[in-house]
Amino acid sequence: MKPIDFPTTQDRLAAGDRAGEALINGRPVRVEWTSRAEAALRARTQPLIIELELYFSCLVKKFVHVRENADGHALAWVDPRLALYFRPVTSTTCTPQTAERRGRQPEVEIDTPATRRIAPKRVRLDFRGDGWHGSYWL
Repeated sequence: MKPIDFPTTQDRLAAGDRAGEALINGRPVRVEWTSRAEAALRARTQPLIIELELYFSCLVKKFVHVRENADGHALAWVDPRLALYFRPVTSTTCTPQTAERRGRQPEVEIDTPATRRIAPKRVRLDFRGDGWHGSYWL
């Protein structure tokens, strides 16, 4: 199956949407955000920190989390109001009982030469009535 080609220039974005770029693991990451997200960023008094989590567990999952701080992770700045970090993790166990009790499996960060070569290619952020929403592509 051929991968989908996403817009790559500012003029292909919807009216009012924005785009920028950051470097993660030495690779460029395109970051796009909607006009609603732009308005929410302007209303903030602190920068928005986005964690891009790649979660290796029973299945591989991708999560986008909004964080108040980076907990020591190096930030990749898109602009003065928006920063990202990428966090590969793996579960320490894979049992339905543990996930049911905790909401997800216990995790540990993965820092290997292989994970230091992984970086998202594109991130998309939006702000809707119930808060921030995001997705990313590898």
